[in-house]
Amino acid sequence: MTAEARGTFDPAALRRWIPAAVAVAVLVGAIAMVTARELVSPDSPDPPPRAERADDGFVRFRDAAGGISIAYPAGWRRVSSPDPEVRLLVEGDGSSMQVRMADLGIEVGPESLGSARKLTDNLVRVAGQVTLVRPPTRETLGGLPGYLYVYTFPDRATGEEGAHAHYFLFRGRTLITVVFEAVPSDRLAGLAPLFDRIGDPLQVAPG
Repeated sequence: MTAEARGTFDPAALRRWIPAAVAVAVLVGAIAMVTARELVSPDSPDPPPRAERADDGFVRFRDAAGGISIAYPAGWRRVSSPDPEVRLLVEGDGSSMQVRMADLGIEVGPESLGSARKLTDNLVRVAGQVTLVRPPTRETLGGLPGYLYVYTFPDRATGEEGAHAHYFLFRGRTLITVVFEAVPSDRLAGLAPLFDRIGDPLQVAPG
């Protein structure tokens, strides 16, 4: 019986199922959040409306196809992305958030999260230019198990050092990444309460 049929995580099987280019894109796509902003003209039409303004100064984004819902500040701007795996990209003043979903092709659950750490470590390592601020921690967000990585990276758009709080969340065969960005990196601590408030009401439908 294959690892996929058993519904367990096997690193060797994962390497067979996920092409290297796809795995690299999960992290590099996050670090290149600014690239998406460069590719989309400010005059481009806004993405199709899938958000509802709330009374608390936040906007609730709902993605029925992806089965996720998350709120972000009403003053932030939706940005289109050429990457179909990016479900949401929004930006504020020196801050932004990206939600991305990728099919792993194999089940990962709480019982196999320890083995899945090899995957998340690898995804961070292949980017090459990131520096971990602290060791990754096991977290639960939106009811999903996963890991949080906090790291710095060179921001190509500004030439400054940026910082990411990067969640890798597992929903069955789906890897959901939620990336909060701060530029310059020393703004991350001050933005942490806002990022926590955004991430706390994340809602994810079962896989």
